[in-house]
Amino acid sequence: MKFVNLMPHPIVVRKPDGTEIVIEPSGKVLYLEEAGDVPWGEVDGIPIFARRYRLPEDLRSVFYRGTDTVFIVNLPTLMILRGLLTADPLRFFAIIVAPDTGSGAIRDEQGRIIGTTRFITV
Repeated sequence: MKFVNLMPHPIVVRKPDGTEIVIEPSGKVLYLEEAGDVPWGEVDGIPIFARRYRLPEDLRSVFYRGTDTVFIVNLPTLMILRGLLTADPLRFFAIIVAPDTGSGAIRDEQGRIIGTTRFITV
C-alpha cells in the first residue's frame, strides 16, 4: 500500500514500534470550498450563521482507482466524502483516511499537534 497525502503539509506518523515515518504532500491539495453563509439566528444580539461548504467539482482529477493507494485528507473533507460515498458508492474507488488528531495525536510541550499514531475513517 502507498499513501497519497492530499494536504499541503507533511504528515508524521509514529508506528507502534516507536519509529516515525513522514508522508510528504503529493502536490495536489483537497480542501472543502466555502459555499456561503446562511443566517441561522442570533443570541443576545449577536448574529449566528450556518456556513455551507462544497467539494471541488472535479474529484476524479484528485482520486484515481488503485487498490494499493490510500488517500489522506483532513477530517471535515473525509466526512463530506463519506456522505458522497454512502449516497453513491460507485462514484469513487478509493480508500480515504484522515490523521487522528484526537486521541491518536502526538503533541509537543505547548499542546500543538506534531504527529499522529494512526489514521481514521468514518
